Amino acid sequence: MQSVKAKTVSKSSNLQLKTSREFRHLLADWSDSDDLTSDEEMSLEERMHLTGRVPQETTTVSKAYFNLTVCVIASALLSIPYSFDKTGWLAGVPLLAGVGFCVDYTLLCLGETCMKLEVYDYQEICEISFGKLGRYVQALIQLSLSLSLMISYQMISAENLMGILKADWVKHALDSNIPVKTVLILLLTIIIILPVSSFATLKMLGNSSMISLVSIVILSLSLLYFDLNRDPPNTIEKFGGEVFTGLGVFATGFVCHQIITPTLFSLPGDTTVTKKENYNKVIHLTMCTSFLFFVLVGLSGYYLCHDPDGIKSCPGNILAWSDPAIGAISGNFIGKVAMGMFLITALVAYPLEHFSCYNTLSRMLYGEWGQPSTVFSLVIKLSLVICTTLPAIYLDNIGPLLAWAGNLAAFPLGFLLPLSLSLKHRNVGTPISLFQTIVRWTLLILAAILMLLQTFQNISTLDWK
Repeated sequence: MQSVKAKTVSKSSNLQLKTSREFRHLLADWSDSDDLTSDEEMSLEERMHLTGRVPQETTTVSKAYFNLTVCVIASALLSIPYSFDKTGWLAGVPLLAGVGFCVDYTLLCLGETCMKLEVYDYQEICEISFGKLGRYVQALIQLSLSLSLMISYQMISAENLMGILKADWVKHALDSNIPVKTVLILLLTIIIILPVSSFATLKMLGNSSMISLVSIVILSLSLLYFDLNRDPPNTIEKFGGEVFTGLGVFATGFVCHQIITPTLFSLPGDTTVTKKENYNKVIHLTMCTSFLFFVLVGLSGYYLCHDPDGIKSCPGNILAWSDPAIGAISGNFIGKVAMGMFLITALVAYPLEHFSCYNTLSRMLYGEWGQPSTVFSLVIKLSLVICTTLPAIYLDNIGPLLAWAGNLAAFPLGFLLPLSLSLKHRNVGTPISLFQTIVRWTLLILAAILMLLQTFQNISTLDWK
């Protein structure tokens, strides 16, 4: 068996394969030779390793659950109170639960399609299903979501640093018409973000999940602390007037389809059934945990932003909240700690999204196996940073930005594409039932309608200087 694999690797190294589907066809052709008597002799893992697409290391269910949960929660946690501000607390909780449940279902649909086709790359599945157009559409949608998150991380970094710095100094600078936020964004970008994004490796940032987890816990505790040490407001709105804006932020928070396919492949399981069971367990646990944290931070932050007279002002970054009559989160040591931890989280999360954008662009421009030159690689990385820095300077509130990202990126990536792929391949392998087909068509049509309605509402809410 060892000699078979060695000869197969030797053959594959001289070929420029476009997709792993072509790779499987070649393996089927080689199965007629004396060296490889059957495609069955090579396991799924061995075949996928030869494509160079998926890391060979396997993970555990608990580790996959931990890493995926932290990624999901940290992406839009600071803006969840803003979305409750738009939907109201009584409408927001069931809407949040509904979005989480639907994302859970579409993640299962995507995983099912991956295992049916034995392809563990989102872009590749789209190309197999809809041709080159499908690959490019998925890539552009994924780029839009990643760029939006990168912009929000730059804004969060500057806003949190303003809160950590001495309040009198910031107030004096603002009174003198000095654009403090713009200056801080530029400094953080030049000194930290640009060098790390250009030269750091994913391995260097591999332990960022623990930093994010500590940030999430400290934020949750700090908001509860502030809520317990203030006078309760007279009224809190049960229903808001911008439900679609809140839905967009909820979708941005839950959607993780672009990172789930490698996780599915790396899960343990000797058979497809076992792997599917482990995958379903990770997805269900991740969505439930994320929902609980979103409710905790969303409601506590939304409650905090109401003063005793019932007047509210809920920012896209809850840590940037302040009110002259009540004070600000940054005026307390616990608040400064929460700001500092999320500042580090944002500065680490930006390069991770930057890597995702860079790899997506490289694959679009140079194909699956090509790589840009060193100079052009740096040009692409620098261009991505510039593309996010300018909007970060001119946007005042990350809430509408994430709502827009949810409408035009998270909804297609997390609802439209997974459901379309599942319906496209519904008869491959074990066919899905008629009931499941009706459910998926219904969700697909409903998601498309909601995306259009959200887009019309949220274009008008982008708050530019």
